[in-house]
Amino acid sequence: MFDFEGRTLSLERAQAYLDQGVWTNESAVDLLKQSVDKYPDLVHKDETRSLTYRELWNEVETFAASLYELGIRRGDRVAIQLPNVLDYLVAVFGAARIGAVIVCQQIDLGRDAIVRSLEQSGAKIWILSENYRGQSLYEMALEVRESVPALERIVLQGEEAQPKGDTITFASLRDGSKKLPDDVLEANKAQPLDGYLMVFTSGTTGSPKGVVHLHASYIWALRAYAKNFGFQPGDTVLDIAPIYHQTGMLGVQMSIVTGCRIVLVDRFSARQVLQKVEAEKANFLVGAPPHVIHVANAPNLKSADTSSIKLFIYAGAPVPSAVLQRLQADGGFKVAAMFGWTEGLVVVATRPDDTLEIISSTIGSQIPGVEIKLMDEDGNEIAETGVEGEMWARGPNFSAGYFRNKVAAERQYDADGWFHSGDLLRKNANGRYSFVARVDDVINRGGTKIDPKGVEDVIAEHPSVQMIAVVAAPHDTLGQQIAACAVLKEDAPAFTLPELRDFLGERGLAKFQFPDLLHLVPELPMTNTGKIRKVALRDWLANGAEGLPTN
Repeated sequence: MFDFEGRTLSLERAQAYLDQGVWTNESAVDLLKQSVDKYPDLVHKDETRSLTYRELWNEVETFAASLYELGIRRGDRVAIQLPNVLDYLVAVFGAARIGAVIVCQQIDLGRDAIVRSLEQSGAKIWILSENYRGQSLYEMALEVRESVPALERIVLQGEEAQPKGDTITFASLRDGSKKLPDDVLEANKAQPLDGYLMVFTSGTTGSPKGVVHLHASYIWALRAYAKNFGFQPGDTVLDIAPIYHQTGMLGVQMSIVTGCRIVLVDRFSARQVLQKVEAEKANFLVGAPPHVIHVANAPNLKSADTSSIKLFIYAGAPVPSAVLQRLQADGGFKVAAMFGWTEGLVVVATRPDDTLEIISSTIGSQIPGVEIKLMDEDGNEIAETGVEGEMWARGPNFSAGYFRNKVAAERQYDADGWFHSGDLLRKNANGRYSFVARVDDVINRGGTKIDPKGVEDVIAEHPSVQMIAVVAAPHDTLGQQIAACAVLKEDAPAFTLPELRDFLGERGLAKFQFPDLLHLVPELPMTNTGKIRKVALRDWLANGAEGLPTN
């Protein structure tokens, strides 16, 4: 079993899953090969190229051989920081083919977060896009490498990528017809209890946590979710969610486990998505709440032929019921919701036969096989319906723990393996759940979780700032946006929101962490013990930022 400090899954529990047949003796690579053998000519597409299952497998084999030649072996970590391209799948399955653990990195991470994730994961190779949204990442990559001595090689991906210095191009590792000898493949073959994906999430604490998913747990989850939503061999899945987010990763891998074809969208446009639905006869869309909202507001929604669509699956944050109603009435879309966390993927979801009323008012029912309970503040299980409580969960879909982060593991999990989510929910009489709120102050900006403390720490470095609080403010499309409330030092010059963003960018903060709003206030509301009353600030912003609450 892939072992590490911070592992929360006991060997006894893992072995019981295997002995009981809950987990199967397979790896994710085995599932890909099964679909390759059954549907070799089914075509996948991204925005620039296409691959059949057979061609995808050939590139996976060649890429695995190339990684092996670079010294990668079973258990080593390979970091991937790519947009929605077919090369992402080649990299994931090529690394997994020789038992490596894939470290998933958000494409727009700031430099400091990249360094921390590479250091903590111990990645030997870092695969990244040479150019993202017109901006070269090469110089930043060199800076990162100087900060991470253990990083051995940098691989640049992209149609225009050229070898620079001692970097390697992705195409040079992918193209050709190499295949490792059978004995080498067997020696490095991923086992069910080996690490598969390592996904870094800041969660509620501000410090990155490397969530480790095993092959066995991920496979169980993929099959359970694909069954829940009714995926069928030959279906076309249009994935508009970033693959580096688990919504997107689940979308493409549910497709592979079922034998579907994948169409990837990297640059989102609601109009173009509807055009792709028509052209590709897409059966499923997988996206985030902002995607759902923008498609619902698209001017060509009523005229588009969406008759092929079975479900528009989303996860990340609630979507207003009016949007779901408009999407179904004007576009004929039926929407499905997934609810969960990076640690346990999806624990609750709606079903294809759920009514619009159910989809609009709940996040669905418990996934069969997953254990869930709602707990009150004293740690007692809530038996009554309609009473809100913190959701605890465990099951065969859960990760093995936090890589090299025992403190976070002990804080988030208890001795019996229950994950304490920090989310407040209610259960109705029909067994369906409704999301209430976060217990903590994490900002959920369109499905991307932003820890306020990480932003506050950098803003606090500004020479004019005396006190700072970063909180969520309501937003019609994203659900929440980032609001910075700052108290200036006496006689210090004021600054504008653009100036603040420039300041944060110079200090390595990622753009998705930049505040959307800036309020310069005379004071912040405080408790008697000297803590900032963030609840009061959120209420103030929700009510139009008038009449700042006092101490």
